[in-house]
Amino acid sequence: MEPGDHTRPRLLLVSDHRAAGDALAEYLTLHGFDVVARASNASEASRAARATEIDVALVDGDLSAGWTPVVSALADTLGRNRIAVLSSYWGERERRDARECGVGATLLKRIAGPILAGQLRALAA
Repeated sequence: MEPGDHTRPRLLLVSDHRAAGDALAEYLTLHGFDVVARASNASEASRAARATEIDVALVDGDLSAGWTPVVSALADTLGRNRIAVLSSYWGERERRDARECGVGATLLKRIAGPILAGQLRALAA
């Protein structure tokens, strides 16, 4: 988003678990985001990012094919610093991988919703 642009941040949601993705998309919509695209893997995410103007991406860290291919697929179109990875576990190895990958945020699935929305809003700004 450009400075001074007060529109809702446009979000790409990447999750291969349909029910969880639906709930997350609904929650984020209620908290000020436009979920403009959804994907379940790296190739779908890449296509969506090229076809749709996106401010920030939220990637499920527990994707069956892994989250790093999605980050790599989005790196040129979106930039790694505008990608948040949401996972059920962030151990030392996982945090190191995320730092090396250059993602904008790593978040735990059990965090409170307003924290998630705030982190995503900061990445989109």
